[in-house]
Order: sequence, then C-alpha cells, then structure tokens
Amino acid sequence: MPGKSWESNSIRKGTGVTLIVASLIYAGWIVADLTVRDLWVSLPFLLANAFLIGLLFVTVYDNWNRLPLAVAAPPDLAEPYVAVLVPTYNEPPAMVRRTLESVLTQRWRHDRLVVVIGDDGHRPAVRAMVEDLRRRFPTAPLHYHRPPRRHTPERRGDAKDGNLNSMLDFVVRAYPEVEFVETRDADDLVGDPDFLRHTVGHLVRHPGIAYVQTVKDAHVSPGDPFGNRRRFFYRGIMLSRAAAGAAFPCGSGLVWRRSGLETIGGFPTWNLVEDLYSGYLALQHGLLGAYLPIDGAVGQVAPEDLPNVRKQLGTWAMDTMRIFFWKSPLTARGLSFRQRLQFLEVGLFYLSSVPTLVLILTPACCLLFDVRMFSQHVVAHVVYSAGYVTLLAVYMYVLGNGTSWREVVRAKQMWVGLMFVYISACLRALRYGPRRKPAYRVTRKDRRAGLYLKEVAPHIALVVLLAAAIARHLLSRSGWHRLDLGSIFWAVSYGTLLCAFIRRSWYGLGEPPPAPAAPATEPAADVGETALKG
Repeated sequence: MPGKSWESNSIRKGTGVTLIVASLIYAGWIVADLTVRDLWVSLPFLLANAFLIGLLFVTVYDNWNRLPLAVAAPPDLAEPYVAVLVPTYNEPPAMVRRTLESVLTQRWRHDRLVVVIGDDGHRPAVRAMVEDLRRRFPTAPLHYHRPPRRHTPERRGDAKDGNLNSMLDFVVRAYPEVEFVETRDADDLVGDPDFLRHTVGHLVRHPGIAYVQTVKDAHVSPGDPFGNRRRFFYRGIMLSRAAAGAAFPCGSGLVWRRSGLETIGGFPTWNLVEDLYSGYLALQHGLLGAYLPIDGAVGQVAPEDLPNVRKQLGTWAMDTMRIFFWKSPLTARGLSFRQRLQFLEVGLFYLSSVPTLVLILTPACCLLFDVRMFSQHVVAHVVYSAGYVTLLAVYMYVLGNGTSWREVVRAKQMWVGLMFVYISACLRALRYGPRRKPAYRVTRKDRRAGLYLKEVAPHIALVVLLAAAIARHLLSRSGWHRLDLGSIFWAVSYGTLLCAFIRRSWYGLGEPPPAPAAPATEPAADVGETALKG
C-alpha cells in the first residue's frame, strides 16, 4: 500500500502546484487585459477572482499533507467504562429505539457501557421505550434522563448543548469511573460494530488526544440528490484536517476523553450547536483531536426537501461564521499556524458565496449593456476561463480521494444553489454579534416533498436574467467574431448550475416517501452476556 499512498500524494500535490501556477497566469491575464473604461463591471470581476484565488491558495496548502484512508484493525483492550449520551427532542420513539439497539448490539461489554437518553421533550412514550429496552438488555445500564426545562437556572445551554451538559453531570455523579464519553444523535445508527473498539482504543493508545471523530454517513435516496453523505468531506478533506491537527467534532460518531470535556467546561453553550466549537476550544487549550475514517454514525434519515436542506446547512454556516467573525482563528490563542489556516479556510468557504454571486452578475451586465471586461481577442477570454475551470474541477476531483465525478459536479451545483443561504448566514452572524445567540430549530426527521418555488425564486430570477442577456447579445451581433464569448461562457456555466439546483425544488414530488432505516439485527443471545463471556 505505500506505493499507492505515495502516488495519491504526488497527484494531489502536483495538481495543486499546477493549479497555483495556472491561477497566477489567469490573474495576471485579468490584470493585464482589464478594460479601464468599464471598471464598474471589470473591477468587481477582478476582486471576486482575487478572493477565490486566495481561497484556493489556502486550500492547496491545507490539503498538502493528508492521513491515509486505511484504518488498522481495532486493538485488543481491557474495555474501560464508556458513557453514551443520546439527546432527543422530537424524534419518533421508534427512531430512537433503532439508534439505541445499534449502540447495544455493537462489540462492547454491557457492564462497561452506560447509555443515557436525554429526553428534552419529557415524553412518556420515550420513557416506556427505554424501560422495554432495559428488559431486553438487562446487563446494560440504560437511563431515561429528563434535563431541566429550558430557560431555567439549573440548565446550562438552551438546546442540545443543555441536554448534553445535563446528561454529562448525571454521569459524573452516578458513574465517576467513566473515562470516555460518546455523543450520538438520536437518529444516527452505529455504522461499524467495532466503533467503540476503534475510537476508545485510539484514545487509550494516545493519552494526549481529547476526542476522536469518525465518518458520518446517512441513508439517502438513490443518487444522494442533496449530497447528504458528504463523502468528499469525510473521505478527503477531513484527512487533511487531521494531518494538520485540526480535525473537529461533528456531533455524532464522536468519543471524548472525559477529562478533555472537563478541561473546556463541558459542552459549550456559546454557539448554536456544540460540536465544531467544542473542538475549537479544546485545540485552544492545547488538547489534540483525531479522526478515524470508519463508519461511526449512519443517519436513519437525511434532509431531502429544500426547506429542510436550507435549514440544516444554513445553521451550520451561521455557526461557522459566528466563530469566524467573533472568535477568529487569526486571533484565537493557542492555535498553531496550520490549525489557524484550516479554520480560516472553513470561514472563507462560506464567505466566498459573495464573490460567486458577483461572478454570476458581471457577465450578465456585460451582455446586457454591451460592455467588455477585457480588450483582447474574443476567443482569449473563453479559452482562459474554460481551461481554468477545467483544471479547478480536476483538482476538486483529486481532493475527493475516490469520490465520483458525479459527486464533484453535484457539490458544485449545491454550492452555487446555496449561495443565498450562505450570504444570509454571514449577515445574520454579523447582525447577532458575539453576545446574542440566534434561536435554534431542530432539523426535521422526515421528508416533505413539495413544489418549493419560493425557495428558488432568486435562482429563477438569475436564470431568466442570464438567458435574457445571452439572447439580447446574440440578436444584436452579426458574426461570431463580435460575440463576447467569455461572458457567454460564464453565463451558460452558471445558468446550468442554477438550473440543476432549481430542479431539486420539487424533488420527490409524486413519489412514495422513503422507507425507514432497517432496525438493528436482533442478537442471537444477549450481547452483554456474550461480550462478558468473550
């Protein structure tokens, strides 16, 4: 396998260097050939490209080194005490049951596993379900826990963070021998049956590591239309984050060393969701994080209607931008240079939605108002642009570390389609400031297919604008040599991406709802007893 790893690193680094050189050539051509007469369109185009090229440089640097994708077999170890915290609010009890069954049927001794279900809804049906599981798994300590009501003095955190802190306090009081704490979303099944053996084993072998994050997958419709599996991130980018010591928690499929949580004061309450910011704080305290590319969590459902997708990704974006603006990685104490750049890239990624919108509007203005951004021959603009876009796509494919071209293209479509969501998240993060926390809404656990044209109204308007601009330009020109081929190239490219996103606004309409994820396989004998005998 070493040869394959070397080859992969060589391709990634070689493509990155080639792209940097091409970016400098492209930027130099833009500056040299920019028209001064129409700076109102050419200057925004230049600045937008400068921002994106700067982000590209950071991306190439951040992905220069990468951990291997392969994971060694889990070690043999004397299983220490682990507490599994499962916060729930409005998830159906049957969904929570499947999650708990997957926790209890993995390869771990039940007498060394404390499972706490924190029910923020205080629902009798959830309590009854936990009681039933106690009878099925008598050797496993299962606890139904009711956290304090929101906005009461006893509660630390308004939403999921308050639930987790309440469960953590219970574990510390009732089970002081617990050394490791797993957090698992109520709708996330255990993927790898050796999940705890991998993660806890890694923490045992490396005492300086505070937490281990794993892959979060999901049950999705055929083709994964909204990119919920995020293979590009978990198979590629996260390996680079880990190599730089900047792997961050993603909420589920995550195991903490309890002492690490205590160092940062428990689950943080400043941000909307606690995951990313908890790792950010841990790194500032000199603690280390790790990433293992095993299937740690598999979502039983995934957002597959546009309002729910926008809600989830908008929340993640606003959380990130609150850190970016008010706890900036450029000024945060305790981070290394490489860690700063890794977190800086995450914020710049969302912020790049603004120059993306500029790159859509400027060619439309050129075609509508008969202005030129460049003075060179009409073919030069399209040749430079098409070549640069192609090379950029190749680099994204290489970064995906085995993800398909289809996934890379879909990621680009989703990025362009969600730019308004990300711009809104940036503005809201600024408006709320560092002391006012936005309200949190739980992501729905069902798909509600519909015709969501309201959500894509800005995208439709942009497509109409681009089409009208191209049509006007073609009708007002005689001969291809008088056409602004570069502006037409950009208009067609972005128009195609926008149309692909608009199609998702009615995804699933007229189709039967997806079947729920299959429940965990019933063990032949009680897993706790089997594990104890083994």
